[in-house]
Amino acid sequence: MTHLVDMHMHAGFADDPATFAHALADANIASFANTVTPGEYAHLSPILTDIPTMRLGLGLHPWWVDTPELGTLDDALDAFIAQLDTTRFVGEVGLDFWPTRASTKDAQMKAFTCITALCAAKGDVLISMHSVKAERELLDVLEDSECLGRCTCILHSYAGPSDQLSRAVEDGCLFSVGTRMLSTKRGREYARIIPEERLLVESDLPAAAGEPTSVRDVTRSLESVIDGLARIRGTDLERLRESIGARSDVLLGL
Repeated sequence: MTHLVDMHMHAGFADDPATFAHALADANIASFANTVTPGEYAHLSPILTDIPTMRLGLGLHPWWVDTPELGTLDDALDAFIAQLDTTRFVGEVGLDFWPTRASTKDAQMKAFTCITALCAAKGDVLISMHSVKAERELLDVLEDSECLGRCTCILHSYAGPSDQLSRAVEDGCLFSVGTRMLSTKRGREYARIIPEERLLVESDLPAAAGEPTSVRDVTRSLESVIDGLARIRGTDLERLRESIGARSDVLLGL
């Protein structure tokens, strides 16, 4: 059986990230572990460096863009810039314009515009992106930065408008699909029509810092998504599993 590849998860949210990450590797699960701040990335890098099946993303999540523990936004961006030389994996970054996040919209735009410009200048960066109520603006920034042509851009758990989905497909984006996306009628329809060569799977686990999560939880989540995708798309389960796994391996350099 093809091994599982989790293309968006948060090892740093586990109570013991190193133990959790080693357990995933022992279970034959490869992963793209996203961080939410440059500080989290700096903390996890030496802890997870010896796990060959895990890639750690340098993140500046829109929820954390303007929080006191980061200092100023310029401090956070300076920390991001200083560490980008150490990796070709970036995530989680993006935009979230949900009404409760409206007060940080300008800070989010500044951060994401800076990050995409840096990634485009570096080139060959794999980026996992969060987008809520901001799909048009996110794609505008990606297009303006030339990031789409120089990097590989993944939209994590896409739930935006259908016209922006079509635009993202045309722009060459990939899509990591999880149980949350498959829990809605819109998400299932998107999962049906996204071209197969753009599909990835994710657990997005642990869902929050300190939330109890086992390797079995991750396995069940990924297996459920692959099974759901096969049923929704009317395709052979094992062939789809192999296709998604092989594509993910290439993206992670495994």
